[in-house]
Amino acid sequence: MAKKMKSNDILNIARKEFAYKKLLLEINGQDYEILIQEKLNDTSITNLVTDLIERHEYCTINNIEFNTIQHIYYLLIKYFTDIKFNTYKELEKSYKHELDTISALIDLEVFDQILNQFDKDTLVRIQNMFDKYSNQLKSVVNDEVKKAITEGE
Repeated sequence: MAKKMKSNDILNIARKEFAYKKLLLEINGQDYEILIQEKLNDTSITNLVTDLIERHEYCTINNIEFNTIQHIYYLLIKYFTDIKFNTYKELEKSYKHELDTISALIDLEVFDQILNQFDKDTLVRIQNMFDKYSNQLKSVVNDEVKKAITEGE
């Protein structure tokens, strides 16, 4: 006989499904422990896409260079790990700090270690979410292409 579903059942199932696990990273002989959510939930993926669009709009309005890939990398770390970033009153300064940190993670070969922990099906779902919101993101991509063409002239 099937059990009656209650809200606590739903919450407990979701906590188990999208639980964080510990990941040990070694950087220059020093061990660091982070928590990572291997399986990414749709709510956070939607927030990630929304955040990316807002960041692009802010950068466009304020004539700030926008590196789409770096921002996506930052948002993956923000939404699906417990790595904390410094925050500043000025958004431009916060963005610079965040992207500098992502660059450092990449240069230290740590970013790939983190990315490899994510469930591959979930990364496909992120791509699908970007496709779903492609109309809003077209302006982001089109601006990047236009900029690349302009710089190439």
